[in-house]
Amino acid sequence: MIKKVLIALSVAIVVVIAQSFISNSMNVSDEKGPVKWYTFSEAVELQKKTPKPIMVDVYTQWCGPCKMMSKNTFGNEAIAKYLNENFYPVKFDAETFDSVAFNGYVFKNQNAPGTPRPVHDFAVSILDGKLSYPSIVFLNEQVQRIQVVVGYYQAPQFEPIMKYFGSGKYKDTKWEDFEKSFTPEIK
Repeated sequence: MIKKVLIALSVAIVVVIAQSFISNSMNVSDEKGPVKWYTFSEAVELQKKTPKPIMVDVYTQWCGPCKMMSKNTFGNEAIAKYLNENFYPVKFDAETFDSVAFNGYVFKNQNAPGTPRPVHDFAVSILDGKLSYPSIVFLNEQVQRIQVVVGYYQAPQFEPIMKYFGSGKYKDTKWEDFEKSFTPEIK
């Protein structure tokens, strides 16, 4: 009986360690490409020293449109250059088991490893429980949410959106007016 319990405990420990390794090794903030991705904590710290808005790409590993957006939109050199210069871009896996500390609160994924689609509390909070992937969350220099943009956007569609928030035009110009006068770089 004790031998069975020890074997079960050993297997459980190996699974937890493996899950931790897989979760950490699949962290998309380490993703190669033209965008310099940060963790949310890194972006908040950098923003304190040099204020810039934060853009959070909330995605999941299984989401096809998320992968397309990473490759086609964030892989576009003009999009990447603008994001790197005007935002602290963050990739956040909505199903990660990593903790996120913000404003004196630690957000966690309360689900057990192996749970199908284990949603992280930070994703629920930043998206107001409206979990749709990809979701792009724009935060101002005070790390307050400005807007959530849901769905896949190709580079030419995403360019005016990111520039509207990155330029600060959202503060004094209606989206419709900005969109009418916008001159795209990306065709």
